[in-house]
Amino acid sequence: MFAEGGVFSAEQLVLVGAVVQTAAMLFRHQILLRVTFIIGAAIYVCFYLLVLPYPLWEAAIASIAMALATFYGLVVILVSRSRLVIPARLADLYDRLGGMEPGDFCALMRASARRREAAETETLPLEGAVPDKLYFVESGRMWADEKAQRFTLPSEVFIGEVAFLTGQPASATVRVARGARLVEWDAETLKRRIQRNARLRLALEARIAEDLAGKVARAVNSES
Repeated sequence: MFAEGGVFSAEQLVLVGAVVQTAAMLFRHQILLRVTFIIGAAIYVCFYLLVLPYPLWEAAIASIAMALATFYGLVVILVSRSRLVIPARLADLYDRLGGMEPGDFCALMRASARRREAAETETLPLEGAVPDKLYFVESGRMWADEKAQRFTLPSEVFIGEVAFLTGQPASATVRVARGARLVEWDAETLKRRIQRNARLRLALEARIAEDLAGKVARAVNSES
């Protein structure tokens, strides 16, 4: 294949490997980038071991090492996007929470999350106070009191998310009825976790932004 009259000359094979790996760096899609880079590394290994008059083992081992590291990153990405990483006991919560990849969801649940049922009517954030927890209400009856006005809230929403992001006091008092299912995070612990994990921070902020957009849309529709 590489001899005279073959498909590629030795020089052309090196050029193909360089083009493939350079092209990999142009891709923003992480899976495509890594697969293309591994193909380029394989081409270089073929050149180092099969084309030259004598094998360049050091160069081949270096290319194989880079390919293995890239392959490991590829496996991590694929696993983080698979629902198989979600424990069976949390599968229903993931369906309700949604809006993030399974790996990010698991990281979020490891960040001091506590899933429980309200034993009685509970006050979550109190108007004018900075809440020390972030909540996600899975199901159950919930209402808010704001400036002497009361209105009901749907389930499957975050509560205390604005205070969590800004550090400002809650703008309303929110209560859940007995039997409501909710998840709570210690705010300070979760903040420290997302400061160390940029991917989790972006995923959580995106999910909260989606939640806020839904609340605004419902508020506008209720006034029209």
